Amino acid sequence: MEAIRQILDVKNNSLIISLPDGFKATKVEVIVLPVEEKPKSPSIAGLRGKLKLSGAQYKDFQNDVKDSREGWEKNI
Repeated sequence: MEAIRQILDVKNNSLIISLPDGFKATKVEVIVLPVEEKPKSPSIAGLRGKLKLSGAQYKDFQNDVKDSREGWEKNI
């Protein structure tokens, strides 16, 4: 049995399904399921400036990040 899976856009409550030239069936079953669109996760760059840190807080934060990274690189 040959199966074809396509994700199509619905326009005016209609779908147009194009079948490949080699598709030989004369009767088919069509099942329509909605595709759940995943919400886009924010990028790291989009988070820049969201903490509203003062200069001193920013330096402390960067030092904490640096210390954490150095801790990961140590052999245990």
